[in-house]
Amino acid sequence: MRRGAAVVAVAGGALSLMGAAAPAAAPQVADVAALAQLPAQDLPAQGDVADVLLRSSVEPVAPDPDVLDDPSPLVKAVQMAEERLVRAEEERVAAEERAREEAEEAAAAAAEAERRASVGADCGLDTGQLGAVQDYVREAAEFLGCLFGEPTMHGVAGRAGTSDHPSGKAIDFMVDRATGDQLAACALRNQDALGISYVIWEQRINHGSGWEPMEDRGGATANHFDHVHISFESAGGGELTGC
Repeated sequence: MRRGAAVVAVAGGALSLMGAAAPAAAPQVADVAALAQLPAQDLPAQGDVADVLLRSSVEPVAPDPDVLDDPSPLVKAVQMAEERLVRAEEERVAAEERAREEAEEAAAAAAEAERRASVGADCGLDTGQLGAVQDYVREAAEFLGCLFGEPTMHGVAGRAGTSDHPSGKAIDFMVDRATGDQLAACALRNQDALGISYVIWEQRINHGSGWEPMEDRGGATANHFDHVHISFESAGGGELTGC
């Protein structure tokens, strides 16, 4: 069929021939929707209609941003994942730092214990101030005194009531609270080796099975807040343990 020999009508999405018509210049039609709105007399030739249909089928259509899915949940999920990674890295670094500090503290404590154990009874401590205490009491005084800063010590002395001081079986170590805590613990740790019967410190007494409260005797010295009292019953035996 020659171009311009028939008029093409668009109705219901189908093409049909409407009969002969005079040739006419084809209007510029943008798409099929615009083509469908043209009156019959203004329709382009059949070949032009085919061109419009072909372009409509192959030309890409720009997406409408209003119908896109909301990307905010995905963005939020990515941000949360990144935050978790950052927190995990911070926790790893903190754990390594804690482990390093704990290792250093343990090494320092071990070195201090070794130093104290090596000091033993050979620090030149003057035990003459103790008086005529038992020999094993003097040895215990040298061991503990050398470990804890060579404190002032009292041995044989008159005491009212029941006391091991007059018989030379007790020592008082004049110390501050921190040193007293350590010295009392060390004495109990070596209770069998030193022949210790009991320790008194801060108004408490310990025979080796735990601390028990004592009655209030009225003052810091009487209640043993400024010194650790250690009583002995024998020479003891066994290997001493560093503290």
